[in-house]
Amino acid sequence: MDRPAVKNILFGLVAAGILAAMSAMAWQSRLNAHPDELDHVNAGRFFIQYWDFPAMDDPRLSNTFSNYGVSYLQQLDVVYFFAGKFAVVAAPLLGPDYLALRFFNIFLFAILMVLFLRLPDDRKIAFLPLFITPQIWYVFSYFNGDAFPMFLSFCMVYAVARLDPPVLPAQTGLTSPQTRLLLLLGVLLGLVCISKQNYYVLAGFTLAFFGVCGLAAHNIKAAARNAVLVFLVAGTLFGARWGYNIYVNRTVRPEVPTQNAEKYADKEFKPSSQEAGTQYWGLHMRDQGLSYPQLFTIWTWHIWTFRTSFGVYDYMKIYAPLIYYRYIGYTFWTLAGALALALVINGGPGGAAGLLVFLVFAGLTVFQSTWHSWINDFQAQGRYLFPIGAMAGMILARFAKAANRTLPVTSVLAAAMLALSFYSFLWVGLPLIQK
Repeated sequence: MDRPAVKNILFGLVAAGILAAMSAMAWQSRLNAHPDELDHVNAGRFFIQYWDFPAMDDPRLSNTFSNYGVSYLQQLDVVYFFAGKFAVVAAPLLGPDYLALRFFNIFLFAILMVLFLRLPDDRKIAFLPLFITPQIWYVFSYFNGDAFPMFLSFCMVYAVARLDPPVLPAQTGLTSPQTRLLLLLGVLLGLVCISKQNYYVLAGFTLAFFGVCGLAAHNIKAAARNAVLVFLVAGTLFGARWGYNIYVNRTVRPEVPTQNAEKYADKEFKPSSQEAGTQYWGLHMRDQGLSYPQLFTIWTWHIWTFRTSFGVYDYMKIYAPLIYYRYIGYTFWTLAGALALALVINGGPGGAAGLLVFLVFAGLTVFQSTWHSWINDFQAQGRYLFPIGAMAGMILARFAKAANRTLPVTSVLAAAMLALSFYSFLWVGLPLIQK
């Protein structure tokens, strides 16, 4: 058996192992043993029964409001529609509707694993972020609104990896392979932007990424034409969903969201409590007098966000021993440094520019998460940083030749992170989760 075949078998076994671990978490953990899962499940249940998107004052929303007094169905997200229809088909096989909704996410991750195995060996490095943290596996193992945009963003990575080279002079006709991939990229980007607001930064990165590709290919004009096509499709899709949302809510009074929050929110989250200054301690911390630097010096936002990026379970209750986060941190930063050096040394001007663009937009992703914690609600959670994984994947796809020169080192580091991730998921999260 040749070496590529052996590698594919090994990768397939790893993918199967991850899917088995995720399925075990989905089967064994009780409903709402995960962050806000019941609120997400209730939103999915709406579309098990109905087909239409509800207005903010629709009485059918009454059982979908969270303790914040907000329903996920008030947003542009489309994941609940797709998951609800998946559950209609899967429930006879899986039993409870919440299990069917959970396996919608696992089904999405299985698709990503198939796409990973279909990539040429020299482009497989683009999917590296999916294998080095158990937090991604955890998010795909219960029902929530974060797995779907993560899935879409890595479908974008796959499309970029299949554009070979990523920037070509525009080809005529909608049937050309390049045009089909660009159209797909536009559809995926549009769906991402109507799935989760913290992924808006990925749209900005994608635009800059086309500039990097144009620089690397010495053809800025072709890159600009391709970018226009992608963003035209994405903008059309986003505009259609946004316009439909306006149409559905055209007769809703402006005060309805506040009234809903006052009616359905827990006492400490009600608008009246916020006006009286008796609200939950983590709300509007800037208005309470907390300075931005104090997010880090007092509330250690960076420490909690790092840990919740690499394996924290339940409602931020189940942690691995602290030494685990230390070692996975050392390994992660060494891996990231090795890949960054490879882009600078072996990627030419395009590689250096790609690294710079990645760092800028990764920094913006981190900043938007800190800003949300400061002015809205203190949530030091790694899931808000997931767009960075797709950004890294797109850069690695474009500069795979440069990145692959570090394989002797990065393979060992990635394998170490994979082993640590399995330890966290199988020996910490799975045994201790509520059942």
